[in-house]
Amino acid sequence: MLIKTESEADVADNSDDEVSNVPEADTAKKAEAAEPANDAPSSRRSPWQWVAVSLLAALIGVGVFGYLKYKGAHEQLSAMRQEEVSRNAAAQTAKDYALKSLTYTFEDPDAFFHSVEEGVSPALKDKYVNATDLLKGVMLQAQVTSTGEVLATEVTPQPGDVYQVVVSASQTTRNLQNPEPRVSVVLLQITIAKVGDGWQVTDIGPKTGTKPANADQVLPARPGPPPAPGPAPGGPTPPK
Repeated sequence: MLIKTESEADVADNSDDEVSNVPEADTAKKAEAAEPANDAPSSRRSPWQWVAVSLLAALIGVGVFGYLKYKGAHEQLSAMRQEEVSRNAAAQTAKDYALKSLTYTFEDPDAFFHSVEEGVSPALKDKYVNATDLLKGVMLQAQVTSTGEVLATEVTPQPGDVYQVVVSASQTTRNLQNPEPRVSVVLLQITIAKVGDGWQVTDIGPKTGTKPANADQVLPARPGPPPAPGPAPGGPTPPK
């Protein structure tokens, strides 16, 4: 029978402890080696994730393109509407002024001049002011009365918020030589300009190339030297 000494027993116990510690060390190493493996899938994206990201980017691009296209179309539509509003305003201003220029009577010539001097440029107003006495004398001497009616307008835009409007109108006149109403069609070319928030007449006259009305039938729309009045009834007819 073998009897272990105290030293041999201690060696045996130490050997047993070392053997028992070996599995624990191996287990710890395996656990440490397994930890990076668990993190590896999280660092990679699946194909479906990339597809989702691509679709999201495409949707954002389509949205931005659609917004820019809508914004451009909206601005273009707004510009077209504003142009239509401006054309209508210019046409209405020309209509109103054409009626002013075709409506007068020798019984109250001052009312005519006050009317046509409103809403015009300073240059056009000065022309009327300078010609008032001369035109008033013709109206009184020939006893002219006139009324007008607008038939149609044609608006042509010009650079810088300026419109040229051709107004077709009928004019009914009477005077000392022809007391019966006489109706004629006149074409007036009126220039309208936008000044601030309003519209202003800058020029008016017969349309270029049209045949002017008879001298004893209508006063010139644009202030200038008036025609000589016709002879009084019963007087000699001037030679042609």
